[in-house]
Amino acid sequence: MPKITFERDMEKGIDTYNVNSVILPKIEFNFNAVSDEERNQDHTGQRFLCVAALACYINTFANSLKRNGAEIKFIRASADTEKEKDHAMRTRYSVLILDVEIGLEEKYRDIYKKVEENMLDGSLLTYSLEAGMEVEYNLSMVAVD
Repeated sequence: MPKITFERDMEKGIDTYNVNSVILPKIEFNFNAVSDEERNQDHTGQRFLCVAALACYINTFANSLKRNGAEIKFIRASADTEKEKDHAMRTRYSVLILDVEIGLEEKYRDIYKKVEENMLDGSLLTYSLEAGMEVEYNLSMVAVD
């Protein structure tokens, strides 16, 4: 399994996430380039959660459509979260909302419907998250010529 490592250079103000991926070897944040207030309001962890969920979910969805013979014209998606306070008044992410729009030719609608039904059960990552939070899947097909 991939292992992500992290380093913080306090002098330079740089956080480095070594992702060890062919596609994305590392991610660096230069915190000296923003104010403390901007940094504290950025919600970086929430953004990473959404990116991770979208990456896994979209890849699974696209691969399933392709495996079943559909030719994808486009995919548009977004992810967001909702928070709530728990019984100890700690804030936690309680809902992950995925909105996914797949552009396909009309002739692939039956394939889309079959895959959509399976995708409502989530991908590896989103299904895993369901143990601790609600995940909403808002899926749609856009017929394109």
